[in-house]
Amino acid sequence: MRKALLVVASLFVASSACAEILTPEPSRACVLLEDVGLKAGEWRDENGDGSSGCASAYQDIGNAAAGMANQLAYYAAGPGDAVIEVWLAMDYNQPTDASSGTAALVAAAQKLAQRALGASLSGAAAALIEGGQPGIERVGKGSVEVVREDWPNDQGYQVNVVMR
Repeated sequence: MRKALLVVASLFVASSACAEILTPEPSRACVLLEDVGLKAGEWRDENGDGSSGCASAYQDIGNAAAGMANQLAYYAAGPGDAVIEVWLAMDYNQPTDASSGTAALVAAAQKLAQRALGASLSGAAAALIEGGQPGIERVGKGSVEVVREDWPNDQGYQVNVVMR
């Protein structure tokens, strides 16, 4: 039994070691999406707990004239000076006009997957993002996790695409 536990533990450690962001240096990771207007700011420890990160400003997607537009942002985070995850957050402030936001999210996720994980999004990962469905798919040297949070006021939701 103990030997089986050691084998399982070593497999977990081995698979964790393989899953990594290709650009763990904050100075590089924070600008992975600069060319699409999602340059994250300075890497900093804002909570005083040893975790650090950077974030872009929100980018309006769609029609802002009808109220608050759907918005896309890029983030990177990790302990100290090492990036261990990057993600995109799409706020669907106009859920009835989600198509342009979803198209922008998929396009940005495709670029981010190539740059952060070294591979294109799989069809299954793209389908999760397009559907706003929670799930995890292996991509390149890591994974893509889609998380959806419906807002309590029932007037929108957020979809996060997290790459580790």
